[in-house]
Amino acid sequence: MVVISGVNPNRGFLPDANAVSAPNYLAWRGDNKVFAEMAAADEFRTASLAGRGQPEAIQYAAVSPNYFNVFGTSSQLGRTFAAGEDQPGRDHVAILSHGLWERRFGSDPSLVGRTVRLNREDYVVVGVMPAEFGLLGFTPQLWTPLTLTAADQTAGARKDRSLYLFARLVPGVTLEQARAEMATLARQAEKDFPETEKRWGATAKTLPDFLVYSFGIRTALAVIMTTVSFILLIACANVAGLLLTRAAGRQKEMAVRASLGASRVRIVRQLLTEGLVIAFLGCGAGLLLTYAGIRLLRAGLTFNDAISAVPLRLDANVLTFAVCVSLVCALLSSLAPALRSSRIEITADLRSEGRAATAGRSHSRLRAVLVGGEFAIALFLLIGCSLLVRGIYLLERQKLGFRPDHILTAGVTLDQARYGDSSQQIAFVRSLVSRLQQIPGIEDAAVASSLPSSGFGIVPIRIQGEPELPASQQRFASNVVVTTDYLQAAGVPLLRGRAFTEGDDDHAPRVVLVNKEFARRYFQDRDPLGKQIRVDTRDSAPAWSEIVGVVSDVKSYSEEPRVDPEVYQAFLQQPVASFSIMLRSNVEPDSLTPALRQAVARLDVELPLLRVMSMEGIIDTQKNGNPLFTRMLGIFSFLALVLAAIGIYGLVAYSVGQRTHEIGIRLALGAKRSDISWMILEEGLKIAAIGSAIGLVMALPLPKLFGSIFTGLSVNAPGLYPIVLAAMLLVAILATFGPARRATRVDPTAALRSE
Repeated sequence: MVVISGVNPNRGFLPDANAVSAPNYLAWRGDNKVFAEMAAADEFRTASLAGRGQPEAIQYAAVSPNYFNVFGTSSQLGRTFAAGEDQPGRDHVAILSHGLWERRFGSDPSLVGRTVRLNREDYVVVGVMPAEFGLLGFTPQLWTPLTLTAADQTAGARKDRSLYLFARLVPGVTLEQARAEMATLARQAEKDFPETEKRWGATAKTLPDFLVYSFGIRTALAVIMTTVSFILLIACANVAGLLLTRAAGRQKEMAVRASLGASRVRIVRQLLTEGLVIAFLGCGAGLLLTYAGIRLLRAGLTFNDAISAVPLRLDANVLTFAVCVSLVCALLSSLAPALRSSRIEITADLRSEGRAATAGRSHSRLRAVLVGGEFAIALFLLIGCSLLVRGIYLLERQKLGFRPDHILTAGVTLDQARYGDSSQQIAFVRSLVSRLQQIPGIEDAAVASSLPSSGFGIVPIRIQGEPELPASQQRFASNVVVTTDYLQAAGVPLLRGRAFTEGDDDHAPRVVLVNKEFARRYFQDRDPLGKQIRVDTRDSAPAWSEIVGVVSDVKSYSEEPRVDPEVYQAFLQQPVASFSIMLRSNVEPDSLTPALRQAVARLDVELPLLRVMSMEGIIDTQKNGNPLFTRMLGIFSFLALVLAAIGIYGLVAYSVGQRTHEIGIRLALGAKRSDISWMILEEGLKIAAIGSAIGLVMALPLPKLFGSIFTGLSVNAPGLYPIVLAAMLLVAILATFGPARRATRVDPTAALRSE
């Protein structure tokens, strides 16, 4: 199963995960020789669903009739789409998701065969999909047939790239062959239609790879898994150190076993078996903690609908992987102590008594190396996590260029059945804004095609009087359609010129506003006011517009520091069917929700609102998993620090226990207790300092590495390194202080008599 996507080298974010156009889908479906079957889906449509309660806005997908067959799935109730149901007149059928069927229709099995209202039109429900059917990042609640007409096969339709293609390979065809075939077909499309296909390509990815890649979690997962792997190494080093200590205390026992005929292999096998038993007990305890951890993680994965739909459970594959990793770690942790303990000198070990059966210098050196390695990894992790947490902290507190406080927002999509004409869209918005301005507590009401700092549509632009640039150097800008009071509602300062007025309608000359970055990038030191530009959108014929104002810059997205050139068009001149309402108030924004819903219902009772929430809530939602990500990094960093502290504490405490006789002699010869304390502290600090120095060197390339992975994240913080280093050394001092203090309490007389 593969996904075919478009490749656009002009886009920096996921350039090879773009949707494709309907003409390309139709051409590639018939011309390829590597796919047994290909299906298409327009996954992100919004519609008004009525019937059994108040209308609601839902996300749905329009798919080709063979969509479910390509996935090899069948419906739980009813059937999937039949051939020919994508033709006009037969396309008013729908399949419900299990969640929608359960939530809105009460799991009524008799719903199949009955009608529901979708965008003011009747659709017959022909099936309900099972609960387990779903794709990561795609959360449609309903499916309808994808109807492609003659208009969808024109050259102009190539600008509308909205289809995701899913296909099954012909048996014997490899993924590389499929990629080569798609690259060839894309080059042919570029040759035949250079105006729209210039520099566009096509590629194929396996379905799991595409879903993880397009969902945008691959980098975060890689960081988390790397962090967990390092913590696992620290834990393994701790366990190996403890087993070394335990084996050193059993040296005489091993000598007795060897004298009775036990071979070295048998002794190693025994020690490995003991280690595996301990590992199995640890696996059982870890399994119990896993279920609690899954519940906590599920509670944190609710920041958007797509992530909430991800099934989070402990399945057999994950459990098998975790158990295998645990067993491998147990073997590796037990192997070195077992090999050390199997090196037996029978005569010397049998003569040794109690305390004299010590680890020897080789055991001590090995454990010191392990503890030093723990500190190196812990410092490396702590610096890396601190850099990322600091970068995310600064990003989430950056100035966005507008005032998000006291703004209530809601999404609206006007259906074609009632608002197919631009004049109808303008009339509705004018009436809506007029009603909203009369609500008590409202200061300004506006409509915008995109909310500020929430991502804008990018369109090509041309400047009158300047030569047309080649496709590789084409100018682009974010495009936002707004009503007259948008600047006041959003709190965006006007720097020069004027804002839109009610006179800027479809009978007046076309006018636009641009942001400061647009003026800087495309006009340099020239005054942009009065200049003519053309915004090329797929929804309307290109027309020249005069720049009448320059506004302050607004961040393109709240979680990025980027500011793109931006063009504002007047809604009365360029109406859109899908937009967001913005209400600036002098009261709590959420308290205006009932009044907003009532105002819309008075204009159109069948028109639902989508995502009614405050602007600050929108920005919090756009943080996606950043708060959870930073919390997990913080927890893992703390865990690494604790494990390293336990490691050095155990090493020094064991050393103090083995050197009790030596300490007693030193005290008997007149050594001060403070000197004894410093001697023990010096031993621990020396190991910590060496390990920390290695970790510091390992962490030096991290800012450059993170800068290449996390675009726009400020990770260059040299002052953070000495702070983390000092914290690590402080932890080492605190961990060593207990054993050092215990060493000063040694009774010389008792210590000498114990020999």
